[in-house]
Amino acid sequence: MAHAHHRHIYHILSKKIGLALLCLLFGGQAMGQSLNHPFYDFDRWIHFGFTVGTNFATLKYDRSASWYHQNTPDSVVKVSAAGSPGITFGAVADLHLGSSKSYFREHFDLRFIPSLTITERQFIFTMKDSSTITKTIESALVEFPLLVKFKSDRSGNIRFYVIGGADYSYDLSSTAKAAANPANPKISIYPSNYAYQFGAGLDLYFPFFKFSPEIKVSQGINNVLVPANTPFSSIFSRFRSNFVYFSLYFEG
Repeated sequence: MAHAHHRHIYHILSKKIGLALLCLLFGGQAMGQSLNHPFYDFDRWIHFGFTVGTNFATLKYDRSASWYHQNTPDSVVKVSAAGSPGITFGAVADLHLGSSKSYFREHFDLRFIPSLTITERQFIFTMKDSSTITKTIESALVEFPLLVKFKSDRSGNIRFYVIGGADYSYDLSSTAKAAANPANPKISIYPSNYAYQFGAGLDLYFPFFKFSPEIKVSQGINNVLVPANTPFSSIFSRFRSNFVYFSLYFEG
């Protein structure tokens, strides 16, 4: 039921995001060449906003030695990792670096974007008897990315930018400390995750706000696999998180 609910929310959200994006882009064309917020990157040292978007998450894995030594009826002979689309909401605090009206102030920002990300990852196991078993890992992540943003020169009401930095997240749905159920063994991951992020986007300046579509990749650094002596967990030695985000930013 939770899986279906997440998909329903995602489909509604994706339609709204697509409609908002089209309206904003067509609205930007209608404004012609008038320069909106000409001193946006100079007049204040900090700006605030919010973000909404979608994400696609998977877990990268390394096999353990036991993968090659299984010889029981419930042995796993093949595994594939799959991801599902999720949703992300967050707040934005954007600090303009450098002294007022300097090159550094105009082109470099430090961004803190605390967010809530809801997603799920799946592993599909093919057993020795050719049957398949799917294990789902649901996550509700509180994320705290700290990113440096480098912006190109402004061309009218548009800027291109690249972004990169580090992220710490905590999974509120982690089952790392849950009691084991031998009848239905789970694959668990630790709640804390460290990652590096990089991406690119466009700043579009409108009369009353700045709108920025962005695509970003997040690669986990630490091993989040909770070791367990089950046919499903024991064949892995390491899990690392992998996310692709498509986000829309609205900043005043």
